[in-house]
Amino acid sequence: MPFSLILQGYPASDVPAAHVQGPILQAMFLTLLRQVDPELTNRLHANSAYRPYTLSPLGLMAQNRDFQGWRMPRDRMIAAETACFVRITFLEDDLFATFSSYFLSRIDPTFRLGETQFTATDVLVGADSRQRWGRFVSHQALAERASDTERRIHLRFLTPTSFRAGNWDLPLPLPRLVFRSYQKRFEEFAHITVPPEFADSVEEHVGVSRLDRLSTDIIKTKKVMLIGFTGDVVFQIDSKAPSEFVRYVNLLADYAFFCGTGRKTAVGMGQTKRIYDRR
Repeated sequence: MPFSLILQGYPASDVPAAHVQGPILQAMFLTLLRQVDPELTNRLHANSAYRPYTLSPLGLMAQNRDFQGWRMPRDRMIAAETACFVRITFLEDDLFATFSSYFLSRIDPTFRLGETQFTATDVLVGADSRQRWGRFVSHQALAERASDTERRIHLRFLTPTSFRAGNWDLPLPLPRLVFRSYQKRFEEFAHITVPPEFADSVEEHVGVSRLDRLSTDIIKTKKVMLIGFTGDVVFQIDSKAPSEFVRYVNLLADYAFFCGTGRKTAVGMGQTKRIYDRR
């Protein structure tokens, strides 16, 4: 069952934003897991195919807890005791249970991002709702509610998103790359096989009908800069595509909320949300 939660906390001292992003967040996450289940953490290190979790960049609280409001200027200094958030998604049940037990077993839980200690103040997760960032839903429910008639897929790429193409990073929302990345993760963690011709069908039947605010963006960390595209992309499925194919595209578009898009989703890239437009 995919889970999405929000970890809230504040730093004990002032810290540059770039010092608490990227791989630093991943190291924090794995350290907390190791304190509960070292064997599980070792397995995550050994398996380099697809990470069964995603992490957002660290950001600041917005009034409406909108993820777009969390990202901060790359050169910003975060003052001590500033409320911060990181979004974490889990694609395996045991991973969510292990992570949650760390906070349930401690009166005043803390975590470290690099050299900076944070005090955890809340872990937010709730029942499935298309309007909330902390939620969970079963693979079966995702599959059952996937539309076989909706041919307009609006995705919002909230953090830099990129794909690996040979020896290059490709920061472009090409339909085949986008939906193939969801297919691989869905098959890996839902244990449901998508028809083998799916990627070729995407190439044939799915195009881009609109681009809004599409630009190149960067997650700046202490040592590297992660580059990708952000913005809104509307994909259109043509009228000749069979309904079963349409259903799989809608299913994977809904799953993107949990699995992210493209590469390096474990260090803040590829955070994605489907937008349900009113028409």
